[in-house]
Amino acid sequence: MFAALRASTSSLTTARSLSTSARVLAKQPLRAHRETPLPADLLAKIGRNADKKLADKAETWEALTELYVKGGPALEEAGLGIKDRRYALWAFSRYSEGLAPSTFINKPKPPKKFRGWGPKIQHGVRVKF
Repeated sequence: MFAALRASTSSLTTARSLSTSARVLAKQPLRAHRETPLPADLLAKIGRNADKKLADKAETWEALTELYVKGGPALEEAGLGIKDRRYALWAFSRYSEGLAPSTFINKPKPPKKFRGWGPKIQHGVRVKF
């Protein structure tokens, strides 16, 4: 009775949309773009001290791609913090997909002005409900 309701896998002709093949998961190399002709320009647009800390390790696109492929440990050796490493790797992945840096670059969050208790304390004064 329910066998007719079950979808047959042999009748599916489309490929899976999410692939885990090595070709899809491989990181694309970083190349020059109209906005960033040099690797130093890309690092400057990414910001967060990436241009200062990675300048000597990323003088060419090949060297920057090698840093990108190695991932977090290579960026940690260069002195980037965890949030900056994650942001840089995210930006490198977007850039390797062919997107212009001006479309995805975000400014870092400013430091908090008031610590702690959320809506209980506003502008340094305790609010009574």
